[in-house]
Amino acid sequence: MPLLFTGRLSSGVWILSPSGPLTLGSGSERLREALIEKFDAGFHRLLIDCSGLTTVDSHGLGEIVSAYSAIVRRGGALKLLLPSKRLQELLAITGLDTLLETYGDESAALRSLNAQSSAKAKAALDDFLE
Repeated sequence: MPLLFTGRLSSGVWILSPSGPLTLGSGSERLREALIEKFDAGFHRLLIDCSGLTTVDSHGLGEIVSAYSAIVRRGGALKLLLPSKRLQELLAITGLDTLLETYGDESAALRSLNAQSSAKAKAALDDFLE
């Protein structure tokens, strides 16, 4: 089953909703490409709605991190909405839960993205990479 996408704009934030497996061989690199494409189109605050993801492996997690890094380094912000328990575990095991903010509620995620300073996110990324 390939990875599919839908997207919508809410409160100035582009919400990308992938569905299917975010794994090696599923087209997971398209997630990063879609997010960067939206950033280049002027949407600098992005939210990935993870509720439709059926599986996430290390390759899929790497694509999320790659997109996050590219977007934050260019002054944007990217957060995760409704990650599965397994994705939350992967984030915790890898220490990425200190870098990638996750939300269980869309309105809270939107408020956070609309209030966030991109300089703060870039500093967090730099600290994580050190």
